[in-house]
Amino acid sequence: MMMKTIIAGSLLGLSFLHAGLPAHATGPVTEKYAAAFTDTYTAQIVRAQMEKVASWQWRYITAKGWNHAPTDWTNGAMYAGMFSLTQVTANPFFTDRLIQVGKDNNWNTGPDRFFADEYCVGQLYSQLYSVYGDTLMVDKFRKLADSIVAAPHNESLEWKNGIHHREWAWCDALFMGPPALAYLSTATRYPRYLETADKLWWKTTDYLYNKQDSLYYRDGSYIGKKEKNGTNVYWSRGNGWVMGGLVRMLDNMPASYAGKQRFLELYKQMAYRIAALQTADGTWHASLLDPDNYPAKETSGTGFYVYALMWGINNGLLPEKEFLPIVQKGWDALTGCVQPNGKLGFVQEIGAAPGKATADDTEVYGVGAFLLAGSELIKYDLRKNATAAVVISNNTGINRERDIVEIPYGDFIRKASKGAQKNFKVVDVIGGQEIPYQLLYEGGKAAKKILLQVTLPAGAKLYAAIVEGTPAPVKTGAYGRYVPERKDDYAWENDRMAYRMYGKALEQVPKEMAFGIDVWAKRTTDMVIDTWYKLDNYHHDNGQGLDYYSVGLTLGAGDTAPYGKDTIYYPKNYRQWKTLDNGPLRTTFALTYDSWQAGNTAVTVTKTISLDAGSQLNKMQLQYTFKGKDSMPVVTGIVKRKEPGTVLLDEKTGVMGYWEPTHGEDGTIGVGCVFAREVPGMKTDNVHLLSPGTTGNQQPYVYYFGAAWNKGGRITSATEWFSYLETFAQKIKQPLDVTIQ
Repeated sequence: MMMKTIIAGSLLGLSFLHAGLPAHATGPVTEKYAAAFTDTYTAQIVRAQMEKVASWQWRYITAKGWNHAPTDWTNGAMYAGMFSLTQVTANPFFTDRLIQVGKDNNWNTGPDRFFADEYCVGQLYSQLYSVYGDTLMVDKFRKLADSIVAAPHNESLEWKNGIHHREWAWCDALFMGPPALAYLSTATRYPRYLETADKLWWKTTDYLYNKQDSLYYRDGSYIGKKEKNGTNVYWSRGNGWVMGGLVRMLDNMPASYAGKQRFLELYKQMAYRIAALQTADGTWHASLLDPDNYPAKETSGTGFYVYALMWGINNGLLPEKEFLPIVQKGWDALTGCVQPNGKLGFVQEIGAAPGKATADDTEVYGVGAFLLAGSELIKYDLRKNATAAVVISNNTGINRERDIVEIPYGDFIRKASKGAQKNFKVVDVIGGQEIPYQLLYEGGKAAKKILLQVTLPAGAKLYAAIVEGTPAPVKTGAYGRYVPERKDDYAWENDRMAYRMYGKALEQVPKEMAFGIDVWAKRTTDMVIDTWYKLDNYHHDNGQGLDYYSVGLTLGAGDTAPYGKDTIYYPKNYRQWKTLDNGPLRTTFALTYDSWQAGNTAVTVTKTISLDAGSQLNKMQLQYTFKGKDSMPVVTGIVKRKEPGTVLLDEKTGVMGYWEPTHGEDGTIGVGCVFAREVPGMKTDNVHLLSPGTTGNQQPYVYYFGAAWNKGGRITSATEWFSYLETFAQKIKQPLDVTIQ
């Protein structure tokens, strides 16, 4: 249920596809990396080429529709390349588009169930399942795979009686079928799918592979046929399908897999043979042994060969000195066939044998091969040339937009050069763009942590380098301060909303007295606290927002207090404040309260609150001090209004949400609390939505609270607000993974 909500909330319909497409590269590059763009093979320029070609293809589909069924093998090959792009791009469009494909297909394969072409799309479903974990993505394909495993597979592969509808009787099938089962095996951890793919791969190979030529016939009908020059007919794309299928099989074989060595030997035989057949123009022409009879370039076979050969270099199977020039020459030829608008030309049309190709001929499978090739070139550059110190991985099924990553500063700075340790920038190695950061001092004099603000689509990785130089200024996205001019308020904000809590001076004004957390509604990303307090008319919307939220003698927008016998034991307002960090990406402060009685127990508390740029929610850490017992019941509350609002009490995921009734022309505020645990006993009473809990003496009690305003333009309904809260709960349970290289 959760996954369905996340997916539905993040997708674009087909009619809106243009909005998310990148222009070619993804943005400006830093000075250090600008020079590297002169090198055709850097990760940055390769990704830019990949995005350029992929964007053209989606624009074409949006404008003209699908040339082939979305479950067809042609598109299945394209999806394989598109998925490889999602792992290195910062643009979530490509991930969202592949999810939309699956939804539109209802996660079905094609109608001819045992025809390998019809379940090539299973590769995509299995790869997406590995990221998102939603069984809906693979349930139908898995039932088909089970029937493939159970079938006897004892027919001859002679090209007659429609054998291709039941067996892998043609070499193209080795890309369509075996990897689909292999990726499903990896995703589900069920070895029978891989074992069946292995067995049937060799059935096809024993029939179609000519050991003398180290090449595959397209199917049994081509055995004995000759080209004009008298050589055997070996189709470039057909053998490209095999090479592509080989490496995708190997990618899904554990090192200990018993049959892996046999695949590695076949791979090496073919790799050396294919490398020797590259033509002077850098491509492999449609006929491998009679290229002069098909003099045009051909990019689909070439794309698969560049992909497979670069994979061999990256995995230590092929000598770099010998094979890298071949790969680079092939990539140069491929990019030379990309038109200025991103259209990839010289793709031989659908066929079963060598044929013509022109600069205007394109097909989706050629795009897939191009993207697969580019993905391996990027891996090579990252491994050999890039200076990535930090790798941030999004191993969740959520697009992470402007998320904050926290890294111990000592671990981080040790990876910097001596010069960079004094003055540094953080750069996205593949994108070339500077990553905003903030050092956290936590109230001390030395930096303890560094925050990086990153955008990562689901399943993607970001490679960050520490570069000597002065970082670009970061626009303030989080700020807070003590406000002595307004009765000891402590106010804070980010580029979404603003909040305040009340100090001692307010207790002298009984008519204004309030306990809990106040919310200010914003429609600007600018910081407004100082301006609003100075103008002193913030209860009126001046175009930036206003304060119309009412707290009174309640917990307001998510505060917490001791609880017992249906009684909330409120403290007086805070007595001491301390700003620990203050922007541009996070503001953190601590409020300390004097002792008060919670029933028969004397209690003190320190509330440490932090708010990150780009987030609707704050982090609250409470530390209570009390004597005489090990634990104390507490309750977190959101004040209700007299008119009916919309309530979410999700005990299992730890989410409490409230979408208030509309407040006239002021609009509607949503308030929410998220706990990184189950919260049994959530309820409402006459005053609050309540989430109970238990805290230990001097032990941190942590949760998240915050708000949204429908006139802020980002979240405009209860459905959107509750989806945001549920997604946030998943994010804190599945943080981005950080590796210091």
